[in-house]
Amino acid sequence: MKRDIFYVIILTVFAVLFMLTYFSYRNLAVKLTRMEKTLKAYELYIFSDYENFENYVKKEGLKIEGMELLKEKKARSLIAEGKDLFETANYGEALVFFEKALNLSDNEEIKKIASFYLEECRKKLAGD
Repeated sequence: MKRDIFYVIILTVFAVLFMLTYFSYRNLAVKLTRMEKTLKAYELYIFSDYENFENYVKKEGLKIEGMELLKEKKARSLIAEGKDLFETANYGEALVFFEKALNLSDNEEIKKIASFYLEECRKKLAGD
């Protein structure tokens, strides 16, 4: 009788340990999957594939802190590249950069700057 109780206790302990191990592994697997998705999103951002980056983040339901800040930063860099092209009289390519910046950011200051340069590029391309 005492031996049976001992075996039941040992089996219970191992069952509890197995359950703890299983659930901790499952939790780690979920975290790993989420981190892989986040890593993929940041890879898209780093390689300047911003449209796919935003779509991927929405599709996967990722919560990336500072998403608006990332958009604003990219819009500012697009405007800077567009200004460089504008100054070298490459108005067609500059127009593309300013349109991307205008569509990317919700910041009013960025929208004003991009709109101004868009109009200037269009005037230059039209021959005015």
